[in-house]
Amino acid sequence: MDQFFPAIFISIVVAFILIKNIKKITEKMDIDALNPHTSYASFSSHIQEYIRDMKKDLNKKENNNEAVFVLKEDKDLEKSQEKLSDFIRKLVFFETTMAQNKTKEQIENDLAQTLFDLDSFVRENIQNGELIADKMREDLQSRFEELRS
Repeated sequence: MDQFFPAIFISIVVAFILIKNIKKITEKMDIDALNPHTSYASFSSHIQEYIRDMKKDLNKKENNNEAVFVLKEDKDLEKSQEKLSDFIRKLVFFETTMAQNKTKEQIENDLAQTLFDLDSFVRENIQNGELIADKMREDLQSRFEELRS
């Protein structure tokens, strides 16, 4: 009987902690269900990181071994940087409250079109563009799947 009360007390404390944690998790799930646009904004930020890395690599004066994104010799640096800036401007939209006025399907279509255009840009303007675009697509696809689950 002496061990019964401490065991009950510990069980109650553990149950209380579990209930609190479950409540936090379900509240987060409810918030995500009410506002699915946060996952699109997060995905948009991830894409923007790629584009910023491209711009940074393109700004390097020499084609050193550290640069992943190297512009093809026949391509114009200023036009390429402007095109990358345009991609960033399009993607920033998904982080604004204006994006919440669009449906899930509209947002996904807009994101898909932006990704298609970015893929085409990489293939046409970056050395080893086919390989880099394939790697980028795989990474972005896995990132998108993480956000959806």
